[in-house]
Amino acid sequence: HGGPELTEEDVINGAVLGPNGYVYRPPPPSQQLRIDMQVTVTGCSTWREVLEVVDRDGDLFDFRNTSTAVHRVARYGQEETQAVLAHPVFPKLVMMLRAKVKFLTARALSDAAWGLAKLQCRDDVAFERLAERAKALAGDLDPQGLALTAWAFATVGRQDQELFAALTKESHRRMPEFGPQNIANLVWATATLGFRCDPLHAAAVQAALANLDDFSAQNLTMLNWALTKLAFPAGDAWRNAFRLKMMQLKEYAPSELSMMAWALATRGDYDPEFMAYIARRAMELMRSFTGQHVATIIWALATVSYKDDPCIDEFLSMALGAIIARAHEFQPLNLALISWGLAKMSYRAEVAFEALCAAATAQIDDFIPQNLVQIMWACATCGYRSDPFLIGASRAAKRRFRDFSSQHLSNFIWACARLGWKDDPDLLQKFCAEANGKMHEGSPQHLSNIAWAVSQLGKELCPGCLPAVVAETARRLSEFDSPSLMMLSDSLFDAKYGEGRDEPLLDVLRARVSDMGSELLRIFTSGLPARRGIASPAQIAEYQQRLRALGLVTFGYEHTHSLFSQLSLAEGQRWEPAEASAMQGWTTNARRSTCARRHYVKVGSTMLQDPGSIFTSAFASSADDARCDFVVTWLGHGKADAPTTGRASRVGDAECRAIMDAHEMITQAAQEQGTTDIRG
Repeated sequence: HGGPELTEEDVINGAVLGPNGYVYRPPPPSQQLRIDMQVTVTGCSTWREVLEVVDRDGDLFDFRNTSTAVHRVARYGQEETQAVLAHPVFPKLVMMLRAKVKFLTARALSDAAWGLAKLQCRDDVAFERLAERAKALAGDLDPQGLALTAWAFATVGRQDQELFAALTKESHRRMPEFGPQNIANLVWATATLGFRCDPLHAAAVQAALANLDDFSAQNLTMLNWALTKLAFPAGDAWRNAFRLKMMQLKEYAPSELSMMAWALATRGDYDPEFMAYIARRAMELMRSFTGQHVATIIWALATVSYKDDPCIDEFLSMALGAIIARAHEFQPLNLALISWGLAKMSYRAEVAFEALCAAATAQIDDFIPQNLVQIMWACATCGYRSDPFLIGASRAAKRRFRDFSSQHLSNFIWACARLGWKDDPDLLQKFCAEANGKMHEGSPQHLSNIAWAVSQLGKELCPGCLPAVVAETARRLSEFDSPSLMMLSDSLFDAKYGEGRDEPLLDVLRARVSDMGSELLRIFTSGLPARRGIASPAQIAEYQQRLRALGLVTFGYEHTHSLFSQLSLAEGQRWEPAEASAMQGWTTNARRSTCARRHYVKVGSTMLQDPGSIFTSAFASSADDARCDFVVTWLGHGKADAPTTGRASRVGDAECRAIMDAHEMITQAAQEQGTTDIRG
């Protein structure tokens, strides 16, 4: 009560509180003793030896001895961090550092910060004091000290805007003195914490370009990763120099290859040659890949759609072996990204999904909503159903359903519908009720997905969902693009929504769909160009522009028959859906559209009959257009439409392929018969 108390520094230095308020403070260690302590600490060869010295002589340490001890423990113990942090003497070392931070020199500061970060020691008090000291000493830190201090704070995830403002300002001033590793560590740290400083990053890029040959593969990939994460416009000079340099190097760590692939995909760069190079190097190192490395590269390949490149198929085949053999070792995030990537590329690999689902089931309680939904979506997209996984996913989802966003709810319900999973009515009712309350957060596509799912699952399992979708759509109709509008229209039609009663929204939807149908009819009749070589480039351009302006992927099945009838393409016997879907080649893959065609056509005296053929959408190139004697433009968008933005499946081209095939068959028969008399 008002008497003297021992300070934190007193306790560390061995001070004693005596009777009557007397405090005994031992004299500070002599210069020679401090030197002896430094020699003793630096002479240790293991982290345990260092901590033994701390335990025995810690009260004789000055700030330099303490900082060196932290650095040496981290240097020797970085492979055993859990054992170091659990050692009974380590907390004493942290307390010693806390007490002596205010005395640290610039070099001692960066050593101590590096040591704590390397050990993943996130002591709040120590880092708060280190931050204050670093702000005061920023001008005294050399390039390595600036880079290591920034690296340390980023590694433990400590945000401090004032500190990074001071560090980046000083680093920018001294950038000509920075070596490759310091540049890489500094920019990596700013990117990890999301601290963008354009003058600094521009100077770092210029310094790297000027000394590119001095950079290791690790330094270059770290720097490129950081610039990409910050969305910093490094420019073509950097991009081209980085690409050229990396393709000249021959040895990489798995993490460097995955970082390169990640950066390419994140920027949206379609670079088949560079990605093929990464894939080849990755195949050489596959045995040493972790789940994270496999997942990152598969995610990158899927994000920029490299599916049709031969070496990518080779990589996926080899990755398949690693996935099947080691999926049980992979973390939930990696399982989710691998599943998502394989499905996005329509890579048929049931054995991989079997292994992925088994591994996910074993860890189901560790999944966050986003990763759980990614695997559900992937299984549904590829048509792979694993009941043990679905049971586990349902249980985990019900426990955390309030944490699901509108997008997650939509995709989860959609996946249940695609997989025909109705075994847990309580799950569906909970999810639909939650989705109803979050409709205002969902995009038009998510609303359409929910409507489609309800049409498949049944309104009784999803009470109130369709009215909620309809109400939200009516409020935001102007936001709907053509594919979402078409999907919603089809889903409401399938669910028999509004039958027997007046629904103004349906009239609005059907009016817009009818307008699109009328435009398609005009395009495919009066707007159709003449045969290739006869039509002018202007006619072809107008045809393509009008078709793409509709923005459609497919023309909804509620309306397709009407359109085909108007085009005289539906005059024969109609298909029964079950009859068509039972044919060999029909796919349930959600990223493909499938068309069943049959025809009975008489060309002159020859009868051409097709009792039934299956056509499936696939990757298409401009070469497909060039092979036909009329202009082929799919409703979807693919590489030929936008060669600089990547390859994508033209998911609306199945019908067009069927028509093309019939056109070529009829043309050949007409030429052979020497007639233009075609009936059927």
